[in-house]
Amino acid sequence: MTFGLLHWMELLLYNIYVIGYKYKSIREEEENNTYNLSAWENRKENIMADKKAIIDETQFEAQYDAEAKLLLAQKPFLANILVRTVKDYMGLNPCDVEKLIEGDPYISTIPVEPGFTNSVQIKGMNSENKVRNEGVAYFDILFYVRTSDGLSKVIINIEAQKSEPIDYDVEMRGLYYAIREVSSQLDREFDSQNYNDIKKVYSIWICMNEKDNMLEKIYLTKNDIIGISRWKDMYEIVNVVIIRLAKTLDLQTEHELHRFLGALFLPELSAEEKNDMLENEFNIKMESDRKELLKSMCNLSQGIKEQGIEQGIEQGRREERISTLVTFFKNDGTVAAAKQMLNSSDEDIKIAKERLSMIEE
Repeated sequence: MTFGLLHWMELLLYNIYVIGYKYKSIREEEENNTYNLSAWENRKENIMADKKAIIDETQFEAQYDAEAKLLLAQKPFLANILVRTVKDYMGLNPCDVEKLIEGDPYISTIPVEPGFTNSVQIKGMNSENKVRNEGVAYFDILFYVRTSDGLSKVIINIEAQKSEPIDYDVEMRGLYYAIREVSSQLDREFDSQNYNDIKKVYSIWICMNEKDNMLEKIYLTKNDIIGISRWKDMYEIVNVVIIRLAKTLDLQTEHELHRFLGALFLPELSAEEKNDMLENEFNIKMESDRKELLKSMCNLSQGIKEQGIEQGIEQGRREERISTLVTFFKNDGTVAAAKQMLNSSDEDIKIAKERLSMIEE
């Protein structure tokens, strides 16, 4: 998804760097004979546990991200999204729309960055973009779909986000992606002599783990202020669709889009329940490879959940240790005694001292 493999690799490298720095400081203490042996062993054990947890979580997230893209990019799943979000295909049978999708959609391979998007010839498409301060970003899925009359094509981009970004509005990023889909058509779909050949574009964003289900559409509109313009039928050239998917399955069967996406991504459903919904409610043939991908995603999702629980438990234990230290120092306990009697690490002692200072102020 947008926070894809590169994001998780950067996160992994950063956290390994932090762990390495902690390890270096401990070795320096050892060389200077300023460490307590039991505290050192305790800290070393914690660091190794932190390292394993970070690597495990990163691997789970990266693999889940990759497999989710592989599943979502299959034509039956794309078609079921199109008939519920794109005006040109609403009311059509997903099986018929599936046949209109050109080529095999690629996954994260074509640049969005100005000057790079056209470097790959597009049949079914995916893209990459260098966004300032974010490294290289990729269009999750980008592909052509013919219109039912065969006279034109629509370019579709689908982005899946495990959570909605907090630093900016996802609508604005959706607009940026859609606009790049338009401008990158120069010298591929149209030339500077005929702008009317620009193809309609959609950027569809699926934001998961939301509080409520929502569906939002953004597109151009025209308002004739004086007179009537001859430009009549191209307002919907740029379209952004934002789908917010709640953490629990939508029980209203008429909300087909959210139930469909829930069957793909919600961790509360088992692989068997997801297969049953996709086959019986949405008439998708769950062939062996699709079943395996869905089962693998469920297992990875469970692994991520269990990893989070383990980290939460460990964090709770640490909070309890720090709380004990605060009480210990409040009753005139010394740092040396805390290290010897409570086997406390320097980090925990520092945090406890800071909290005690805040209480006493």
